[in-house]
Amino acid sequence: MNEVKIFFIILGTFFMREQPSLVAEKSIVAIDPLKKEVIITQQNLISATDIKDVSQTEEYQILKGNGLNWVKELESFRNKKISIEDKEGKVSAILSFNYDEPKDLEAINISYSKDFFHVFQEENLEVLTGKHQIEEADLLFSSQTPFSFSISIFEEWIDPKSEKVLFNQELLNQPLVRKKSDDIKGRTYTQVDNFPEVDEKPSFTKNGLTLFFAEDQDFALVNDNEEIEVKYLDNNTVLVPIPEGLQNIQQLKKGDNYFVYKVDEIGNTMTLIPSDKFGKVSSEEEIYFSIFSEQDN
Repeated sequence: MNEVKIFFIILGTFFMREQPSLVAEKSIVAIDPLKKEVIITQQNLISATDIKDVSQTEEYQILKGNGLNWVKELESFRNKKISIEDKEGKVSAILSFNYDEPKDLEAINISYSKDFFHVFQEENLEVLTGKHQIEEADLLFSSQTPFSFSISIFEEWIDPKSEKVLFNQELLNQPLVRKKSDDIKGRTYTQVDNFPEVDEKPSFTKNGLTLFFAEDQDFALVNDNEEIEVKYLDNNTVLVPIPEGLQNIQQLKKGDNYFVYKVDEIGNTMTLIPSDKFGKVSSEEEIYFSIFSEQDN
């Protein structure tokens, strides 16, 4: 969540969406420091896929069915809610939540210091309400009064040939942001009994599992030599199917294995947590991995 504009105009960045596809023509961000409340209104959602009708897109249907979890960066916020409005053929999303401390808003790229909230002054960002001043590249808003600002879509994302606001046809089905699965791709993971303390060596599992997730394709290597197709789903979930022909894989059952994955970049570890295909945890029997191998020790 590094760019303010991208974060606020793409609906899926608030949820564990493998690949977001709905983007707002304009987003209005309203913050009330007195109520410690944030309301984000994403106006006129448009689809970045071949399906132009937003209400018919997969992402819309999943959100309407409460099938997506909020991203981990927003865990500290309370009373998280989303509602969707459809008026005169235009679909908008309203997200709201409460925070405890001003510094909590750093999770949505609004920093705080010396009684001011800092927002990077990006192109197409417009102040709507509130006391503010400019300091270098930042807009400074007083922490004593409510304030709001709007952020508009990138002009190059809009189809210049259409009278109606549609996504640029030349960019359809292209990733709007990096995929969630990029967190685990391109690395080999070796099973460990538990996560080591800082500066300690991992305790590698005897006859443990190794997994390599390909960087640009949907396949993985199991135990360095068995190639299988994997599928990345919403809610940080990966499908690891084990066909009948694979032998000596004690940690995985034959058939479909769904896991919620958690990656710790600092600790160089990954956890696979058994789940269903919707990311609902089904067992506490977690499998722990390190990016290091026994040969590294």
